[in-house]
Amino acid sequence: MADILLQFIQWAIPSGGIGAAIVWFANRNANKAKNAKVVHDTYKGMYEDISKVLLETQRKYEDITKIVEGLTAENHRTRLSINRLSRAIEAIKLCPHRNSCPVSSELSLDEDDDNAGRGKGGKGQRRKQADHDKDSVDGKGGARASASDNTP
Repeated sequence: MADILLQFIQWAIPSGGIGAAIVWFANRNANKAKNAKVVHDTYKGMYEDISKVLLETQRKYEDITKIVEGLTAENHRTRLSINRLSRAIEAIKLCPHRNSCPVSSELSLDEDDDNAGRGKGGKGQRRKQADHDKDSVDGKGGARASASDNTP
């Protein structure tokens, strides 16, 4: 029996059968380790990329939050100013000088009249009103009198 075993070992070793099996087994473990390292490196790269994106997104979010806070404060200030303006406009009704007040007449203009009279300079309607007020004070009225003269 020992002879048979010895012959079998002599037959297996020179042909490389056992050596090939040992090399195959070692390569198999090495390939598993290489594949595991590749997968690990891939996940590590993906994690780093996602971390960069998340940090950049967080920074942008903080910047936008600051901008929104600034716009919210500006909106609040604008709302307060509009409320003050609304109260002032309502107070014109109680003013004893409202009939000759240039502010009151400017506010009573229609949008079409406002755009038609201004042109490029934006002061045409105001000039017409100022000329009208000047003529009405001088008593001239006449051709320069506008449709707003007839309003009570």
